[in-house]
Amino acid sequence: MNIPTIINVAISLIFIFLILSLLTSEIQEAIATLREWRAKHLKNSIITLLNQEITEKLYTHDLIQSLNQKGKNRASNGPSYIPSDIFASVLIDIFTLYLSDSQGIAILETKINNSALPQNLKNILLTFVKTIETQDCKLDSAVKDLHHQIATWFDESMQRSSGVYKRNAKGMSFLLGLAVAVIANADTVYLVQRLHKEEILRSTVAQVSEEILAKNSDAIVKCLNTAKDQASKDKCLVPLRQNLNTALNDISSLPIGWNLSNPLKQLQEQQSISSVGTWDLRGIIKVIFGWFLSAVAISMGAPFWFEALNKIINVRNAGKKPNSTAE
Repeated sequence: MNIPTIINVAISLIFIFLILSLLTSEIQEAIATLREWRAKHLKNSIITLLNQEITEKLYTHDLIQSLNQKGKNRASNGPSYIPSDIFASVLIDIFTLYLSDSQGIAILETKINNSALPQNLKNILLTFVKTIETQDCKLDSAVKDLHHQIATWFDESMQRSSGVYKRNAKGMSFLLGLAVAVIANADTVYLVQRLHKEEILRSTVAQVSEEILAKNSDAIVKCLNTAKDQASKDKCLVPLRQNLNTALNDISSLPIGWNLSNPLKQLQEQQSISSVGTWDLRGIIKVIFGWFLSAVAISMGAPFWFEALNKIINVRNAGKKPNSTAE
């Protein structure tokens, strides 16, 4: 296999993974929205920080309710995102820590000790107050500083919580990717064999992928560079989805999908691309392994495959010789 063939096989394979990853991310996003995974995870994380009773008070506060637009129309688990400054304001408001006629910072300690806060949160707030007290500042600025420190504490806690959510989402992405790989019969081993064997197929897929990239590359790359999380990166690829539907009509011969008229014969062909053989355990394992590889690839996400496709096409184009002026 020469270098141009290897590059075209890689481009075609990456392009197929990009398509399947986009499909999987849309399915996952739809399920996450329907099941309110982010909102549930956020609420459970806040319950861990506070407790059930205080969290319920927090979620009934007008400021939190204003963030939950979905809850106005139907029952909801709450907002999927709470800014740290709003969290701090609501928490302080719940325990009446905004004091207008107090005699000093010491009353804050009394309020916290007499509150229904869980002991771990009491200790955190008391540490905050002790720090503020040593600065010998007025009450208004002390409460403002306390607000800032609670917001910082909340941000740090949510960063850890976000890591847990990302790991769970990654696991769900793999399971959905495996389902998509089986339903679409996207067998990586078979894909590589077909792309290597059929020059017209790999050249067509490589050409179509390059054309799509040329239309969207600059805008998407710029968006991906500024995106802060996976959800934002997925949104960057929305323009790409719109062009893929048209492009797929030009490469309807992609070696994925099922022949519903004779799926068993199709699986036999996947076991041995040269001829239809008999069923054997090694062949079945090869197909299952191909689906597993596709699931792993799909779980890496569409932004990953877009960036990989962009890089490998740039490398290939950089190696092309310029046309001669004599021609």
